[in-house]
Amino acid sequence: MFDWNDMRYFLELARRGKLAAAALRLGVDHTTVSRRISALEEALEVKLFDRVNRAYVLNSDGRRLLSYAEKMEANSVALMDEVTPVSTGPQGTVRLSTPEAFGSQFLARHCASFRQRNPGITLELVAETRSLNLSRREADAAITLAEPSHGRSTSEKAGLYRLRLYAAPSYLQQHPPIVSLRDLQHHYFIWYVDDLLPVPELQMLDKAISDPHVIFRTTSVTGQANAAEAGLGIALLPCYLADRMKGLTPVLPGEISVLRDLWLVVHDDLRPQPHMDQVCTFLTTLIASERRILLGK
Repeated sequence: MFDWNDMRYFLELARRGKLAAAALRLGVDHTTVSRRISALEEALEVKLFDRVNRAYVLNSDGRRLLSYAEKMEANSVALMDEVTPVSTGPQGTVRLSTPEAFGSQFLARHCASFRQRNPGITLELVAETRSLNLSRREADAAITLAEPSHGRSTSEKAGLYRLRLYAAPSYLQQHPPIVSLRDLQHHYFIWYVDDLLPVPELQMLDKAISDPHVIFRTTSVTGQANAAEAGLGIALLPCYLADRMKGLTPVLPGEISVLRDLWLVVHDDLRPQPHMDQVCTFLTTLIASERRILLGK
């Protein structure tokens, strides 16, 4: 019989893919993780991971074991919820992937209220433009801009957000007046680095404006907003970000208005778990209650 505790190490390494990352999550050193994985493989008489470029990737036997290990984890969490439902509530860790600005500039501001209501749940927020792969367990759940077309996940449309053009008053004062769409041909724009943009749903500037003159590019929406606030040019920004910045003002808000979907995506194996249910409820409730902020009303 294998050591039950080794399953914790197996789960973390399966989710993180690196010894160091799993060790950090477990509060041990990487050699301990390696030793426990080796002990589990020896007890089961099977290899569970392929080593690829210093990363640990589940092989077919590892993927089979993963479903059982996750059920063990879910049953352990359910047991704790049943034994101490009033004092602690659901417990667990949820790694949530979101678009960069949505996570860092919108969601993070509301995490304190989530913590107050769910002290047993730890949120790991990965806020970056690149979407993490739920099937490979890079994340447990995600807020995405489009519904996934494949993978073992459950998705639901959570809401919408709006983007408008914004610029600093100092920029507008130093450049020709903007009273119509044609006037934008004489202005400078801030945008993404196109060949480093992995999310097609963000390729919106050319669709909103004919042949924009882009003079500065960055992979960060927050960076775009800061550059616009400094007077560098005009940026197409989420209202939930730009409306909070005193140094930005909308440009042609009645002419340029782009709506984007927000989808909540959860790995199928995790959706029924109590701590994941709490996270999903928090996200859908938050997006609904902050609808005016997200739409710039």
